Amino acid sequence: MRNIYFTLPWILIFSACFFLLCSCKKEFPNVDPNPIPENPLELEVSNTFDWKTTRDITLEVSGIAIPVSIRNTLQVKSPDELKVYLKNQLFMNEDYSLKFTIPAYESQVVITYGSIRKVIDVTSDILYFEYQSQ
Repeated sequence: MRNIYFTLPWILIFSACFFLLCSCKKEFPNVDPNPIPENPLELEVSNTFDWKTTRDITLEVSGIAIPVSIRNTLQVKSPDELKVYLKNQLFMNEDYSLKFTIPAYESQVVITYGSIRKVIDVTSDILYFEYQSQ
């Protein structure tokens, strides 16, 4: 019986401490650190932020003087050649100015015309392609 009288106060003390420590909750203010705007006009962005995720490119193709007209498919592809940005049938003896759009992250494109394959760095909005190797 003495054992019950000895442990009962300790159980009550531990229970009271447990409930006192667990019942204290910190109250957080109802302020959202990253509020979601209700319309796009409420967004705050830098004046230098560019919303555009694509680039408009002009491809200048220089034809070569040949006595016959050779027509083949010119393709502009991603560096891994999985995406085709432009595909057009061109005559080899004519000059062309072609416009197409690529993702802004692309720094190179692969241009193929028949068996001719060239990798061109995208350093400006105008790219130049010649059929003959330089």
